[in-house]
Amino acid sequence: MANRMLGVAVRTFSEPSVHWLTDGVEPGVGLPQAVFDSAHVEIDPETQAPVSSTTPVLGVRLSDLPNEPTPRDRVRVRGQLYRINDVQPDGVAGALIVLKKV
Repeated sequence: MANRMLGVAVRTFSEPSVHWLTDGVEPGVGLPQAVFDSAHVEIDPETQAPVSSTTPVLGVRLSDLPNEPTPRDRVRVRGQLYRINDVQPDGVAGALIVLKKV
C-alpha cells in the first residue's frame, strides 16, 4: 500500500525529463517518475553560527531506478548534471537522493 501511495505522489509532482546515468555513462535512461526539488539544509562550518541553505534533491520510488544508487551514478535534470551526494531511504519504498552539481 505504501508503494502505491508513494507512486501517486511521485506521479503528481514528477519532473518530465530526468535521466539516470549508471556509473556516469551517457546518455542514461529516462526515469518514468521522479520529483526534483530543493531541500533545506543547515550547515555549520565549525563557526558555531548555523548557515541556512538549500540543496537539490530527487524523490524517487526505488523500484523505478535501474540500479541501487551509488556515488558513481549521475542524474541529468533540466539539462544540468548532478552527482549523488547522499541517499536517504524512507524505510518503505522510496528515497530522497541528495544531489550536487557536477
